[in-house]
Amino acid sequence: MKYISLALLLVLSSAVQAKTLTLIAGLSLPPYVIQESDSGMEYDVIKEALAFKGHTLVMKYVPFARVSVDYPKYDGAITINESSGAKGNYSDQVITYQNYAVTLKNKGIKINSIQDLQDQKIIAFQNATKYLGDEFAQVVKGNSKYRELGQQVKQVKLLYSGRTDVVVSDINIFKYFRKSVTDVDTTAEITLHEIFAAVGYKVLFNDVALRDDFNAGLKSLKASGRYDEIVNSYIK
Repeated sequence: MKYISLALLLVLSSAVQAKTLTLIAGLSLPPYVIQESDSGMEYDVIKEALAFKGHTLVMKYVPFARVSVDYPKYDGAITINESSGAKGNYSDQVITYQNYAVTLKNKGIKINSIQDLQDQKIIAFQNATKYLGDEFAQVVKGNSKYRELGQQVKQVKLLYSGRTDVVVSDINIFKYFRKSVTDVDTTAEITLHEIFAAVGYKVLFNDVALRDDFNAGLKSLKASGRYDEIVNSYIK
């Protein structure tokens, strides 16, 4: 009875520690975070990593500019890293955003640097000149064939239909929207020109113990292969 009682006490103690955590996130950015359905590859990874220690996720959506400002009001924030200047307990890296210059392989376009974009016909995501650095902004500033689109599914269509030569996009976003295109043939091979630096994002927690619980869950997801399953379910 003594040992049974001790085991029961440990179970109850663990259950008491499990929490419903409210984390803040920027507004919907498929396939990473899909606000309308509380889903997405980043969302699902975080949810399942927290569940490893019995925690439940509730997401609060705010404009991106508010994430690093408002997070102290909640249990933490997602899609954030140390460059934000926000102080707290950062998790291990959760997800990587990687922008590429994407071209059709059969066009044989060679892009080895940002400078090589200056004469290309380009479609980029909205506010790309803000997020991709000064060099990119300066190069495309004088390019009359450069455009930005808010609806990134149109990028995919314009590339595969031959109406643009280069798409500048995060590769997971590109692949996610490519899956949804039915009115344009998207079977042609693409070339990914790696001219932009990858950016890793984490979860920022106010409580160090919760950060450690999350890291344990994230490590388990990666070791089991579940992490890759979640990511691939949105882009393949």
